[in-house]
Amino acid sequence: MKKRVTRWVVMIAAVCSLMLFPALTGYAADGTLMLSDPTGSVGAEIPVTVRIDAGGQPIGDANVTLSYDPAMLEFVSGTNAQGGEGTVTLAASGTGTETELAFELTFKGVAEGTAAIQVTESTAYLFSDETLNLTAGEAAVTIGPGDGTAAASESTERVLGTESIEIGGMYYNIYENFSDALIPAGFSRSTVQYAGAEHAAIRQDTSGKVFLFMISGDGDPIMVLYNESDSTFVLAERVDVSESFYILILASGDGSTLPEAFVETSLSLHDMSFPAWQNMDSMEFYLMYALSSSGVEGFYQYDSIDGTYQRYVAQTSVSSEPEEEEDDSALGKVEKIITDNLLILALAVAVIVVILFIIILVLSIKLGRRNAELEDMYVGDEEENKPNVKKKSRQQFVGYDDEDDEEEDYLEDDFDDSDYDDEFTDSEDNYDDEFDDDDEYYDDDYEDEEDVKEYTPGKGDSAGKKESYEDIDFIDV
Repeated sequence: MKKRVTRWVVMIAAVCSLMLFPALTGYAADGTLMLSDPTGSVGAEIPVTVRIDAGGQPIGDANVTLSYDPAMLEFVSGTNAQGGEGTVTLAASGTGTETELAFELTFKGVAEGTAAIQVTESTAYLFSDETLNLTAGEAAVTIGPGDGTAAASESTERVLGTESIEIGGMYYNIYENFSDALIPAGFSRSTVQYAGAEHAAIRQDTSGKVFLFMISGDGDPIMVLYNESDSTFVLAERVDVSESFYILILASGDGSTLPEAFVETSLSLHDMSFPAWQNMDSMEFYLMYALSSSGVEGFYQYDSIDGTYQRYVAQTSVSSEPEEEEDDSALGKVEKIITDNLLILALAVAVIVVILFIIILVLSIKLGRRNAELEDMYVGDEEENKPNVKKKSRQQFVGYDDEDDEEEDYLEDDFDDSDYDDEFTDSEDNYDDEFDDDDEYYDDDYEDEEDVKEYTPGKGDSAGKKESYEDIDFIDV
């Protein structure tokens, strides 16, 4: 039973270890392993420098194995180096402040010709125990005749330019015979004219910038930016940011356009001093001028704690105009409230204007309808009060009544009796004469309204009307 439990515990532990293994794997950074290309003679000591660059990050442990042709070279000594019979091993550790490790080796020339020193194995780590992948080069050692006189001098002139150039307080010579291992990615071999002579150089494919390799004394070759327009030189140092991206820190740059928080200072990289601008608000950050592997030139921000670089984008400068003092009075507070809530006030005013417009529109419509109703009412009253004028007739005279028509009908009925037709016909002539006289009297009485009124005692008085008719003399038939 105990064996089964132990077995299960071991299996669980193994599974947990496999699950945790990816988390324990560190990020692999990129570095460079470079070897110098010295020149010597048979029987003379030839110095060879091996340099491991961690790309600007603190370096930890490093182990390198070199191979060489013992028929051409003999290993003599070296710092942190042991070897012989064609093999040399190098081992060193950083303290957390270095970004590179350098090994100085000494060989002796055995035979004339060119001997190669190659890297057969290498392992390196950052100080944070992250793996450092190294891009290794090789050395080409040129060995001249054994007397070491004319041939050696001729070889030296071929490798170094005769012109001594001062850069940053130090004197350098142009390094002509550099190997392809020193050429960064994105550059191609080229030539440049300087001081009336042609020199070997490299040119960036994207930007067209020209760089030369130079050597000061027995030191390693360095890259120098050459300005073809004014024949000036600017020191450069390569820093690998990622596996496929690097920047070349330049000893130049104008910090006049930077914010006031950045103060000019300097930083040391590989025993060379470069101008930098420190952020006084965040002391661990610096700005350095550089050219990227993609050909972009500008400021890059350096984090001195993490050892990382990032492209810096300049912020818009703040206006130097003095700020207005805040008014603490009641009017000032009201103005501040209005200013802070200007948009809300504008929306409120717009809503009020719309509401007033709607009210005015409704009132206008109601007022128009009311005016139309009043106009219709007044027009109707005028038509009702308008006098009803009829054709002139006897009914228009004052005192005339419908009873007069009834009386006339009565008289006509009396005179329509057929029994009297003959008698009336016989005496028609006599009657007409007398009646004509009476008609004249009757017409005279009705010529105007005033006579009618005097003649008629009263409107609707039938008795008066009868009396008026009795006054008329009729002819006895």
